[in-house]
Amino acid sequence: MDRIGRRWPAYSGIVPWALLVLGIVMDVATPREVSGGPLIVLACVAAGVIMSFRATLWLVLVALATELATGVWESGTAGTQQIVDLGYVVVAGALGLDLNRLVIRYGRRISAVRTVAESVQLALLPDPPLRLAGYDIAASYRAAQSEARIGGDLYAVHDSPWGLRVFIGDVRGKGMDAVSTVALLLGAFREAAEDQPTLEALGARLDRRLAHEAARLLNFGHPGPYRVAGGHVRALDAEVPNLPLGMSGFGQEVSPHQEHSFPPGASLLFVTDGVTEARNPQGVFFDPARGLEGMSCSSAKAAVAGLLTRVDAWTGGVSTDDRAVLAVAH
Repeated sequence: MDRIGRRWPAYSGIVPWALLVLGIVMDVATPREVSGGPLIVLACVAAGVIMSFRATLWLVLVALATELATGVWESGTAGTQQIVDLGYVVVAGALGLDLNRLVIRYGRRISAVRTVAESVQLALLPDPPLRLAGYDIAASYRAAQSEARIGGDLYAVHDSPWGLRVFIGDVRGKGMDAVSTVALLLGAFREAAEDQPTLEALGARLDRRLAHEAARLLNFGHPGPYRVAGGHVRALDAEVPNLPLGMSGFGQEVSPHQEHSFPPGASLLFVTDGVTEARNPQGVFFDPARGLEGMSCSSAKAAVAGLLTRVDAWTGGVSTDDRAVLAVAH
């Protein structure tokens, strides 16, 4: 059940009913001095947060009926204590239904905001062409379930006079500042890809362009791509990592580019840290170098779909960060 931007576990819906049953059992099977009323009250409130409005209403009606029935069964008539207990259930039921209404309204608002955020993000990051410079191309962007703000993940591909140029990054932060930086980077990349014959010169141009944004930009390193060929995965990490874009003021020269084989049938997967920092329920990070072993990549689209499927299986479908994936297949 999707409420306020998160997915409740499948068993959550039985919790209010379990509380209600336990409260009824306590009323029936224990001395009169021991009351299950607090559990019944808690069941009504919990139902409003976890269950649908109709299910909450049914639980409240069942709670009222059973509270009245157990009171009559114990004393043969509804005494003062039973009337007080009924009053508690009425109040708790009203509170649960009102909470349900507020939670649903808040959930719809969050869903609408997330839809707008994703629309803006996808306007900045349209689907790349399926074929470019002789390569098969596919990409995916997923907003985090726990966020409703526009993220800073970005990717781009460009057929330059010197070959295919691929760019993926993750701007620190969210919201309009991130959007501005993403738009700036994408424009600078497309312009520089046409003018700069080497990757080193292209990186230096992007770095200079971002230097003007350094006052409000804090960058961290980015994971390298992964080559999948014949079911085997290799992480193509940089031997000498460069500083993040916009931090050239620290004086490090741009390190030379590296070359790797890219045989026919292979795929390159570029990911943001929403993939490499995805955690399973035990808190262990997803490792693409191990998690993608044995995956078939018949096309770039299949590579992206296969990666996302394995990440979802690792996390149980829960995402706490934006995920951008770009694949190039030979």
